[in-house]
Amino acid sequence: MLVNSFYSSVSHSCGVSIFNEHLHVALLPFGINLLETNLRSSTSFTPSLISLVHYVPSGFISSEASIALMQFLTSSKNAETICFILHGLHKHGERRFQKDGICPDQEHHIRLMFQRAESIIVLSNAVAEACRTWQLHFGAKVRIVRLDHPGLFTPMRDAEPDGSYAFVGGISRPKKDHTSRTIGELIGLCEQSGIRIWQHWTNIPQPKPLTQSWRQTSGLLTDIQWSSLVSRAKTVLCPYQTRIQSVSGLISEALSAKRFVLATSFELALEMQRRAPALVRIEDDLHRWPDLILHLPSSNSYASAGIPKWDSFANCVARELLTLAERRAPPPMKIEQTMKRPGAPIIAELHDSGRETFLS
Repeated sequence: MLVNSFYSSVSHSCGVSIFNEHLHVALLPFGINLLETNLRSSTSFTPSLISLVHYVPSGFISSEASIALMQFLTSSKNAETICFILHGLHKHGERRFQKDGICPDQEHHIRLMFQRAESIIVLSNAVAEACRTWQLHFGAKVRIVRLDHPGLFTPMRDAEPDGSYAFVGGISRPKKDHTSRTIGELIGLCEQSGIRIWQHWTNIPQPKPLTQSWRQTSGLLTDIQWSSLVSRAKTVLCPYQTRIQSVSGLISEALSAKRFVLATSFELALEMQRRAPALVRIEDDLHRWPDLILHLPSSNSYASAGIPKWDSFANCVARELLTLAERRAPPPMKIEQTMKRPGAPIIAELHDSGRETFLS
């Protein structure tokens, strides 16, 4: 089954782009082939029965991406069934913006989403709660499915942290900017306390001057290289300058590898602390971070946050897409017609061990 997958990304090293590529690979065993379309650069697409739309407000701040999304959703020729995957969402009436980019057309986007979507997949409780505020605002009824953001795409088997470094990095953006004074001071404080910092910024081209630390690298890594970097860290640092980050692929990846996470108090970090208090520490005063890192337990192998693997996550997404396709399928043929088609494929019911909650 062909499924269009729409997203907005400035480069292949952005988080949504990487997620989309991983989902493409993970869905192939279920007979689903994603046709990837970046709304920032593509002007046309091949029609399909089902479409996925990956949405996060920051991805559609630019007028070009916003217009492309709205044109797709309002096109009179678009007869596709649409399923949204929400990688983040600001609540209706949100006012806690700090370093967060404000999407001027978010309300229009969400109104169109509720009008066109057959189902919406949310990647955390925080996103689900934000989605509910918009449902109440618009009085909309739509099927909402909560699936946890999956962990490392290529997990390291029996990986043990070497305990020699703390990791800070991922995607550099205003609320986690590799050039910010906040991150520069944090790296300096840790290095002064004898804590070795490995910083790696995926969307920063090499070579690029970075704040001096034990190791500084940048650029897009292979899945194995990235998995090794995260899995062997003593702790993963998330000094976000925001309160409303509702999804974090880096935190999900770190917890799937049972690594400690030290973060400021944004929504997803607080949610994961409630789920895995042994693995997640919250502290807004970065001057206290070196001491917290030095006094982390020596072992964390017993703890778990229940982060799904990519195969179970893809299983749930595939089942949702197949269900939507069945609703759009023409009436079944008569028995005598079916019997004349030997070798017709049989779609078996899918089962999974991932977390799946139907909210409405």
